[in-house]
Amino acid sequence: MADAGEDPTPKEIAAGAPDALAAKVDRSYPRMLVLAMLAGALIGFGSIGYLIVQAGPGAPSGAGQLLSGLAFSVGLMLVMVTGAELFTGNTMFVLPAAEGRLSAGRMIVAWTVVWIGNLLGSAALAAAFVAAGGAEGVDGGVAAAAVRVATEKVGKGAGALLLSGMLANMLVCLAVWGAMTATSVSSKVLAIVGPVTLFVAAGFEHSIANQSLLPIGWLVQSGDAVGGAGIAYNLALSTVGNIAGGAVVALGLGFGQGKLGAEHGRS
Repeated sequence: MADAGEDPTPKEIAAGAPDALAAKVDRSYPRMLVLAMLAGALIGFGSIGYLIVQAGPGAPSGAGQLLSGLAFSVGLMLVMVTGAELFTGNTMFVLPAAEGRLSAGRMIVAWTVVWIGNLLGSAALAAAFVAAGGAEGVDGGVAAAAVRVATEKVGKGAGALLLSGMLANMLVCLAVWGAMTATSVSSKVLAIVGPVTLFVAAGFEHSIANQSLLPIGWLVQSGDAVGGAGIAYNLALSTVGNIAGGAVVALGLGFGQGKLGAEHGRS
C-alpha cells in the first residue's frame, strides 16, 4: 500500500475499493438516511452554482458550459470531503456485490434509502433557495435559467435520458473512484473537478442534481411547462441510466485492475 501521506496507485485503489464500498453499507439505515439528506443538499448547492453561471447574458457558450460544470463540481467536492452518502456514487456497490461481499437485497435497500434521502435534502434545499429569494438573482436571470434548464430536461426522449444518465454517472463514478481513497483534500478536488465539469458541460443527466434543478424550475415557472409527471419521468429514467453507468465503471475498473479476476482465479 502507499506510504503515509502518499496517494495510492490505481491498483491499490482497485484493491481497496470493494472494502471501502462495502463498509458504507454497514451503516444503519437511519444514519445512512441523514447522510444522504446532507448529500442531497450539498449537491443542491452545486446546482445553484450551475444556475448562477447559466444566468449570464445570451445563450450558453462552450466556455460558459465548462464554467457551469466547474461551479457544479463544488457540490461533489463537498460530498466527498464530508463523507455524505450520494446515490450515484453508491451505484458502485455492484463491485462488492459481484465479489459476494454484499447481498443484492441489502444493496437495493441501501440504494433506495440513499436515493430517498438525497431527494429529501435536494428538495428542501431547492425550496429554501427559492424562499430566500435566490432565484431573483442576476436580475431574475437565475429563475429564467432554472425554467429553461428544467424544461429541457423533462422534454428529452426516453432513450436520450437513459444514455445521458449512463454517461453522466460514468464520469461521476470515475471522479468518486479517484477521490475515494485520496489522502488529501487537494487530491480529492483534483480527482473530482475534471470529470464532473465535463459531464455537466455536456448536458448529461445526473438524477441527484436533477432532484434540485427540477424543483427550482417548477417552483419559479410562470406557466406549467414543468410538472410533477415530467419530473418523475426524468428522475426515473436518469436513475436507471445512472445505475448502468456506475456498474460499467465499477465492474470495468475492478476487473481491469485485476481485482475481480484475482477473486475468481482468472487474473
